[in-house]
Amino acid sequence: ISDTHNKHNQLNGKLPGGHLLIHSVDFTSIGREYEVERFIEWFNKQDYTHKVFIAGNHDLTFDSEHLYRTKSEWFDKQVFEGFAAIGKPDWLEVLLGTELDENVHYLENQSVTIEGIKIWGSPYSPTFGYGWAFNVDRGHNAAKLWNDIPDDTDIVITHSPIYGYNDRTANTNENVGCADLYHRLHEVKPHLHFAGHIHEAYGYKQIPYKDKWGDIYTFNGCICNLRYEAVNAPITFDYDFETRELNFV
Repeated sequence: ISDTHNKHNQLNGKLPGGHLLIHSVDFTSIGREYEVERFIEWFNKQDYTHKVFIAGNHDLTFDSEHLYRTKSEWFDKQVFEGFAAIGKPDWLEVLLGTELDENVHYLENQSVTIEGIKIWGSPYSPTFGYGWAFNVDRGHNAAKLWNDIPDDTDIVITHSPIYGYNDRTANTNENVGCADLYHRLHEVKPHLHFAGHIHEAYGYKQIPYKDKWGDIYTFNGCICNLRYEAVNAPITFDYDFETRELNFV
């Protein structure tokens, strides 16, 4: 799942439970403290053995040091507290440090290994507009970021889709995913890639490899559409890491 934007409670009864739940963000509207608290409380309760999430461009307080430095319009105009000149706000550090269940993992350009499966997650997406969190400029900066994905990664989670796969916008009919991420995934060859960000590009595709490796499956799990209505279903499947066989549930 991805891009629930405070509508996570509308998924109650739609998540069947299972082994691993991945949320590739935006789980809030603008990262207010109460929004984050409500999401973490809900995420902790979901019936999955393991749960992993990252942040995104809407989860502003997760990247508040950057927004404070740039004096973005979000910092200047928003009427809530929570931005930090250095690091994350104290309340957010407390939530991430003490309120996540043992089986819940937040990733920010880092990995976690769960039962032998290595998962790497990043909140970044290509720069657009003004005042959004976790933006990275295309080209050198993006390539440098994605080069940090370990070569032995099995699952990659990014807020940005890759270029040409579940990334076409409705308004401009353009592919807006990250080409540098596409190239890095061809080097790493993970089994699975999860993203979101482009609400109207919900779904999945396969990226074929021309060597001994099987295809990579890439998913855009946006729950909300362009009107921020929670209309899309969670994408649920069984996957065999030995055979690379995927079967939707």
